[in-house]
Amino acid sequence: MLDEHYEFIGLALFAAACGLPALPALYCFRGWVHAWYDPARRPAAAFRLLLAICFGGAVHLSAFVWGFQVEPNWPQVSRIDLKGPFARPLRVLHLTDLHIGADSPRRDQWVLEQAKTLAPDLILLTGDLGSSGKQETLALAEELSGLHAPLGVFTCIGADDVRRLEKVAPNVTILKNKTVMLQFGGRTVALVGLYPKGFHDPAYEAAAGADYTIVLNHYPDYAEEASRHGADLYLCGHTHGGQVRLPWWGAVFTLTATAKRFEAGQYQVGNTTVYTSRGVGMVPPPAPQVRFLCRPEICLFTVGGN
Repeated sequence: MLDEHYEFIGLALFAAACGLPALPALYCFRGWVHAWYDPARRPAAAFRLLLAICFGGAVHLSAFVWGFQVEPNWPQVSRIDLKGPFARPLRVLHLTDLHIGADSPRRDQWVLEQAKTLAPDLILLTGDLGSSGKQETLALAEELSGLHAPLGVFTCIGADDVRRLEKVAPNVTILKNKTVMLQFGGRTVALVGLYPKGFHDPAYEAAAGADYTIVLNHYPDYAEEASRHGADLYLCGHTHGGQVRLPWWGAVFTLTATAKRFEAGQYQVGNTTVYTSRGVGMVPPPAPQVRFLCRPEICLFTVGGN
């Protein structure tokens, strides 16, 4: 029931939240109407109404500035420690939904700086890396070419132009329903990059025998499938964490088949850790360029060594 109607419930809660700051003004307006025929009470009622209108306007303006100007440009590094078979910890940097473009140079530069500062062993991306157009292509080439890690940089496919990615980012290996095996600390790590939809069994089968298996998919929709195939870690994005979240409710929209189940953050499905990153970018225009209670993030996983 909740999964079927979560968008409607979320929109209703969002509308209610937007209307809350106006309630004092409505109450004071009622008092002002009642005081209209009483000259002695009229100035005080008008003053209270003015204060209530100013309060509501200030709350709405503050939320607008925060959502459109502050939070989208306030990314964070989320650090997650996981158990694993490695004596020395494997450091994995997860990036997703970068939506690299000419309109986000500060975020793009921040990602590059963090990728160098954090010094991960492995960088994994889960799609929706760019937008479209010449300027965006140049920005995409500049950022992706700056990503380097000892074990490599890998991505699965979201709503990406694969030919463009191959052209502008030769240092990024695109896993098109494919598995690669890596060696780290005497252990074998399988990276399984899945198509957004379709038949995935051959990619899973190629990971047989690995000591640790990481599955990449743009969507959270295949988390349970990955768990059935023995994945240790499932990384995804797409939801942007909802971009707009409400207290005690979370994302208003996720645009996934799993609804709110894997909307953002860490989950456990059997022996598989699932992490849905809020991502760095936002849904491209004409969608509103807003984030509220949903800061952009990149994720550093430390696996093993404990």
